[in-house]
Amino acid sequence: MICDGISYDKYIKKGINIFLIFGSEIALKNNAKDDIRKQLSLDGFSEKRIVSDDESDKLDQIISENAGGSLFASKILIEISHTRGKISDAIQTIPYIDGIESMDNIAIIIDTHTEKINNRLKWFKAMDEISLIVECKKLKSFEEKIWLKKQLEFIDAADRSKAATKISTLGSGNLVAQQNEVRLLRLLNNGPNLSDALHVKDRAEFVPFELEDMIVKKNVQGALRIIESIKELDSHYAALLVWVVGKIINNSAAAMQSNKPDATLIKMGVWNNKISDYKIFMRSFSIKRMVGFQKAIFELDLSNKGINKANFWERLSDLVLELATN
Repeated sequence: MICDGISYDKYIKKGINIFLIFGSEIALKNNAKDDIRKQLSLDGFSEKRIVSDDESDKLDQIISENAGGSLFASKILIEISHTRGKISDAIQTIPYIDGIESMDNIAIIIDTHTEKINNRLKWFKAMDEISLIVECKKLKSFEEKIWLKKQLEFIDAADRSKAATKISTLGSGNLVAQQNEVRLLRLLNNGPNLSDALHVKDRAEFVPFELEDMIVKKNVQGALRIIESIKELDSHYAALLVWVVGKIINNSAAAMQSNKPDATLIKMGVWNNKISDYKIFMRSFSIKRMVGFQKAIFELDLSNKGINKANFWERLSDLVLELATN
């Protein structure tokens, strides 16, 4: 069964356990993966096994070994991450594995970077018979508006149209950028009044998303001043600061590993007028160091949630200092 990136909801609740996600629109792919994972979790798939490109030649073995569930009788989700090259023979043979469609203890999500697949290919037709295929292609203007309003369903109807118009104006044609704005609103919505959140730029001395510009432009004093101000006046925005710094790190790590860094940054939701600043910023770091920052942001998030005993604000300042001074 084949559907597009905005109409899969009605199909993922029909007991399908095998999914193939492809296409050029990364925001739709991320949404599809998240919603499929949530549905599979509700269906009892409580364990996950991630299979990378380097392990793809062992797919048949991995699927067979997990077909009976875990030792604790748990259902297992096998998530296949295909990030480079052509779709491998191992992935193409999945629909031909004996009894694959009746293996109730495993679910499979194939997430491929491939943007287009010939639907006349034999293996694709076989996959169509046993799975849900979600094609996440670029949306038309009216489809984009439908998608955005759906993302904003957590907002009261009175504020939804205002938020949708504001976000659409800022990031028309760039769903990742729009999705980033939606995530910011979700974090801001932790307060009692979303209307205040929608106008946060008008009432705060500094706002969390200004931190991105300060770090990327290597303005150390400006970055630390924002952190100190928010710590003193709006400390409930701590999670938002983590998200902003994490966004910079993840955007940079993805672009540094790409043959087309400009295109990757745009796909990650970076505005065109910030591409140059990001590229200058990235020159200061090796990919190994940037991956180390990804670990640091994970630990910072744990600190904010009180899971470890580290001082959150000190850790945040230290990490920003490292990013902005190199």
